[in-house]
Amino acid sequence: MIKQVKMKFPVLFLLSILVMTSSCSKEELVDEQINSTAMIVSDSEMELEIFELVNDYRAEKGLSTLSYDTRAQSYTTEHNLYMISKSQISHDGFAQRSSTLSEEFNAVKVSENVGRNFTTAQGIVEAWLNSPSHLKNIEGDFDATAISAYADANGMIYFTQVFIK
Repeated sequence: MIKQVKMKFPVLFLLSILVMTSSCSKEELVDEQINSTAMIVSDSEMELEIFELVNDYRAEKGLSTLSYDTRAQSYTTEHNLYMISKSQISHDGFAQRSSTLSEEFNAVKVSENVGRNFTTAQGIVEAWLNSPSHLKNIEGDFDATAISAYADANGMIYFTQVFIK
């Protein structure tokens, strides 16, 4: 029995050293946080469908279509994770997001639509089209957008769309 304890100690000691010296990158920690609090919906299929529906609407109205700015995607994702952590939709932190996006992308204006608890892209876009403030953003003088759709642990989907000019 003493032999077993002596053999286990070095293994446990080495294992603990390995655990203490190994580190996770910031990206791995973010991925872990995302996986523990939310899940991406259909590998971005819903985000793409929202993008297409908004552009279809803009084209029908004679407005220019929006390009998709993947650089702004992290801002929409971070805001969805924030809303999920609070279990409510909000524009909290928009002034900072807008300021950062303006600086980073040399934007002259930024706007944002948020929502939750719709199960389809069509549902959230129709809700935004029926809301004067959201409609103003969709019809606004913008040339780029980014969209995030994430579900919380209970399956409630949160949406953030930014508009950039």
